[in-house]
Amino acid sequence: MRKRPLRWRLRTGPRRRGTAVASDLSYFIPHHGRPKVSLRIPESFNLYVCPPSCVRRVSIRALRNDTRGAMGFLFLTEADVATGAYEHAVAVAVAEALTTLERPPRAFFIHLNCIDDFLGTDEDALLDELRGRFPGFGFAVVRMNPIAADRGLSTGLRIHDRLYSMLEPTPHRDSAVNLVGTFADIGDDCELFGVMRAWGVREVRQLFSCADFEAYQRLASSRLNVVLAHIGSYAAANMERRLGIPRVDAPVSYDLDEVGQQYRAIGSALGRAGGVVDGTCSQEGRAFEGCQAPGVAADDKAAHLLAQAEGAARDAIAHAREVLGDTPVIVDSSAAMRPFALAKALAGYGFSVCAVFALHEKDDDAEERAWVAAQAPGIAVVRGESYEGILDLGLPADAVCIGFDCAYLLKARRFVDVQKDEGLFGYQAVRRLMRLMEAALDGDTVWE
Repeated sequence: MRKRPLRWRLRTGPRRRGTAVASDLSYFIPHHGRPKVSLRIPESFNLYVCPPSCVRRVSIRALRNDTRGAMGFLFLTEADVATGAYEHAVAVAVAEALTTLERPPRAFFIHLNCIDDFLGTDEDALLDELRGRFPGFGFAVVRMNPIAADRGLSTGLRIHDRLYSMLEPTPHRDSAVNLVGTFADIGDDCELFGVMRAWGVREVRQLFSCADFEAYQRLASSRLNVVLAHIGSYAAANMERRLGIPRVDAPVSYDLDEVGQQYRAIGSALGRAGGVVDGTCSQEGRAFEGCQAPGVAADDKAAHLLAQAEGAARDAIAHAREVLGDTPVIVDSSAAMRPFALAKALAGYGFSVCAVFALHEKDDDAEERAWVAAQAPGIAVVRGESYEGILDLGLPADAVCIGFDCAYLLKARRFVDVQKDEGLFGYQAVRRLMRLMEAALDGDTVWE
């Protein structure tokens, strides 16, 4: 009997002979032990307005992370749904939070779940009521609808945009740079910070590093947004429109040529020497001591740092190629936000990439996805709708698996533990990945 092609999706109904029916059913890999932390602005409160059963996971996460004082729940009843009275109850809940919490919030995020697609809450009217009743506090509505995640802007893009929506326009522009779209601090071994310092940038700011609401508001004073992941692109576009902060898209890349292009784009946006250098260094984020004035010497220093970093990355690639030899390599979207771009880069370096696990495909990886299909047809593509075909692929048991999902499914002993490019950027990302791949070659991961 002929085996089914890998790319056929699961069928949820009758199928005519010779046709494949697409399904919206997909599988998710359990990742026990990895903490799930919601990105939030300091001194803010999350109010979830929904039926009781909709926030079970959020509630459990709050208990595990001990963030109970940062969120609350306004449960909808059938009467609320029928009468619309819940809109006025939101203001009552906000007043209760302000009077009962030990440290009153400075900002509120009102989370409306997918039931609101049927209720049709007037967002503008709700916000006008809240701002009129509670002047001086920030308010934003966040719509959460995982059912419609594949239509229009994703929930992640919208939520990330809302996190920056309370920034107030300011006439002052300092020399700082914001990193947008990242959830974890980039490692100290990354050349980015030395290059920024050479270009006259006094501070690199990140939302999760803000200690208080004032520090959060200083994000609006930065002269440039560098977008490190697609999830931050919509927020950065709105910040450019609303706050006048230009942006450079520089998603984490493992391709040396692309990394070089990204640094040139950042340098160009900064006037190559960092532009304005005034004011004093702030405490939040990553403040640099002894910042030098922009000039030719600064450009030369930045160029020297980049040349050193690129050379170290090339050496790391050559060493890893020698160590791994023809060992098969599998990459997946739990490790890299652009798994096809990673596969293309590794294949270009001469590694034996045999499969890509594309559980979470993004539009910004489309060009590389097409390249893999056209130029490397031997690389198998595994998607979340087609795990039933994994056994038919004959994927090697001794493969180095980059990412949790493929390693878990294949019970691979050679596991490279990288999560969503976290902590990585530029040439440092390449160096680190090469070291991790070498270390995985002697790994002996045991799966339950």
